[in-house]
Parts: sequence; structure tokens; C-alpha cells
Amino acid sequence: MQATGSSAVLFVLGAALAAAGFIGVVFLANAALSPRKPTALKVEPYECGMEPGGYPWAVVRLRFAAIAMVFVLFDAESALLFSVASALRGSWTAALEIGAFVAFLAFGLFYAWRKGALEWRS
Repeated sequence: MQATGSSAVLFVLGAALAAAGFIGVVFLANAALSPRKPTALKVEPYECGMEPGGYPWAVVRLRFAAIAMVFVLFDAESALLFSVASALRGSWTAALEIGAFVAFLAFGLFYAWRKGALEWRS
């Protein structure tokens, strides 16, 4: 049985409406069934059963975010490098492409190093 264009569009719209309806039902059930009795103990930040030590809104240094971003970038690119290298073995074109990719990674690492993004200043 061949589906026509309009029936395919109606199917997609129906699936989207069903998904939105399900999400709405879940949110309504959560609002209706969840208990709402906050106490002073319940609204404290969770610290593994220990009393909180200090002000909960501590200042986070942006240096940590920069190093974490560089780590995630190179971690994802190295994972991509290994998956591509195993799929394209035996081809000189693939070796050239992977070499260019590694050179691009090395340039990015060198740039981050020269800008001081890898140094932790206290």
C-alpha cells in the first residue's frame, strides 16, 4: 500500500500531536500528584547528609570553564579521529585527510597553549 503525500504529512502531524499530548499529560500528572510541603530541611542544598559548609552560591572561576571546554573539544575530536581512522584504513587519501585533521588539532592545541588557556593561575 502506497502512502500519498498528504497522508504522510497527516501521519507526521498526528505523531507530533500525540507526542505533545503525552508530554502535556505527564506534566499535568506531575502537577496533580506531586507533594508540595517544603520545609527548611527540604530546601537546603544536598551535601551528602552533611551540614552545608558556607554560602551555596560560590563564585565559579571562568578559567575552569575554558579548560573544560578545551578538554571536551579535544576529547570529542580524538574520539572522531579513532573512529574515522579505523573505517578508512588502507587508503592514501584517508591518510592525508587524517593527517590534515591531526595537524588542525595540533594547531588548535598550540594556539590554546600560546594564549595561556592551559595554564591554571591561582
